[in-house]
Amino acid sequence: MPGWFRRKPRITEEVYGKLVTSFGRVVDLDPLISRPAEALAKKVTAEETGLAQAIDGRLYPGAAHYHLRLLAGSWIMAQEGSVPVATAEIFEEAVAWKFGPLAPGAANLPHRLSTLARGEAARDARQD
Repeated sequence: MPGWFRRKPRITEEVYGKLVTSFGRVVDLDPLISRPAEALAKKVTAEETGLAQAIDGRLYPGAAHYHLRLLAGSWIMAQEGSVPVATAEIFEEAVAWKFGPLAPGAANLPHRLSTLARGEAARDARQD
């Protein structure tokens, strides 16, 4: 029954701006958050270079990477207990809301990053 009646948060530019500002102030201060967040954002933008470039073209250069890095930081913080998991979930939906109208399929990027950040994706254990 949990989740049946969950409604998605109402996202506005103001709400989105507050989330980005809040995580922008915190994520880069701690290397134990910023470095893994950077790696996750790089992985997702490398997987979907075309979408990342389309987002950057509609916002500003590096926008996709920046917003995904902050999202990754929110998931790392949620896993360590410094923010509620619900906050990272809301931020995921907010980034998808922001990216969605920018390019077809762009809303998938934050969901892909979140899947990786939560450890729900298969890992590549190859040693190249």
